[in-house]
Amino acid sequence: MEIINLIAIPFVLFFAWAKGRGLISWSVITYFIGFWAIFILLFVKAKPIKFYHIPQPAKDFIIARSFKKHLKEIEYPVDLQGEV
Repeated sequence: MEIINLIAIPFVLFFAWAKGRGLISWSVITYFIGFWAIFILLFVKAKPIKFYHIPQPAKDFIIARSFKKHLKEIEYPVDLQGEV
C-alpha cells in the first residue's frame, strides 16, 4: 500500500471515534482504501460514544491499596504536616 494510506489512518480513526464506530475495523479499511474512508464515514449513522465505568469494588480496592502505600511512607508526625 502507499504511504498516504498510513498517514490517513489517524485522521479516519478520529472521525470513526467521533461517530462511535469500531477503531480496529476502520483502521483496516483505511489501510486498504486510504482517505476515501472519510467519505464512507460521512454516510454512516453515528452511535453514542461508550464511556466505560469502573465497578465500585475495583475502585475500593485501588483506593485501599494506595492508602496503604501512603501509610508506609509516613515515619514521623512531621511527615503528616507536609501532606497538608
